Amino acid sequence: MSNLKTLLPKMDKVLIPVEGSECSKKAIFFAGYLLAPLDKEVLEEIDLLHVISAGFLETTAPKIDFRVEFIKESSFFKRLREEYIQSKAQPLLDWAEQELKKRGITVPIKKIVLEGDPPKEIVDFSQKKGLHTVIMGRRGFSCLKERFVGSCSLAVCHRPGAHTTYVVGQKVNGTCPVERLLVPIDGSACSVAALREACGLLLAFKEKVKSLKLLLVIDVAYESDHLLERIEEAKNLLKQFKEKAVSFGVSESLIQEEWRIGRPANEIVSMAQEENIDVVIMGRRGLSGIKELIMGSVSNKVLHKAESFTLALVTA
Repeated sequence: MSNLKTLLPKMDKVLIPVEGSECSKKAIFFAGYLLAPLDKEVLEEIDLLHVISAGFLETTAPKIDFRVEFIKESSFFKRLREEYIQSKAQPLLDWAEQELKKRGITVPIKKIVLEGDPPKEIVDFSQKKGLHTVIMGRRGFSCLKERFVGSCSLAVCHRPGAHTTYVVGQKVNGTCPVERLLVPIDGSACSVAALREACGLLLAFKEKVKSLKLLLVIDVAYESDHLLERIEEAKNLLKQFKEKAVSFGVSESLIQEEWRIGRPANEIVSMAQEENIDVVIMGRRGLSGIKELIMGSVSNKVLHKAESFTLALVTA
């Protein structure tokens, strides 16, 4: 495991947003299983963050109009906020800490409570603290509707800088959360970074891993001309990435290559479902050499369609 720090440099400090939904709980379970083999070897610190959204007091005292700003400075507001922290936020953070420790985490775990807009607070906190990996549930925070919550995932995934975000799906494999990995590639620096992260996790879990699947999708919407040439290019690129994975220390017998013709997001999701993939790790800028604006839409579409599997979005 001597080269794990080289392959997983962003895993030294990890941020896990915590709230009361089942999706958030699954994210805690996933994080514990994922990070336990990295404990102390790579992992140095975990930050658990609970964000008090603007709506928490409206549910506590529904007859009060909290649009009046001075109320937020009143002793009444401060008392309600403190009661919320003691009765809701702190127990959630304590529970999350204990669940991580049950799964073998021994590094320092910090518990933080902030107030504001959840996506903004998560992004700002991760940037200020230099936390390059975030592990979060799909449904968002503080009982907000799923449509808004989806925007929370997007905001965190697309924050500035080099980072990785794990958006945890419904299926969490306790024995090995990365038993079956899928890495979509396109030859970009982001897909190389995704492959590097996948290989680091494979090495951490060793013999528990069953497969690493490399997928290249030839997008018919943009690459229909000279299709035979595109297929040959896809095969060559897959071979290069397989060789790179082997150079990182992954056994060649675990690696499977596949190319498909279609729309990238659809093919990625289809393959993940067909192969019972645990985690899809992909570069944030997308596939098939399309410009970043269109490429970003690929990761966004996969994020919205991902339900059972966990999606990790990696920037170089």
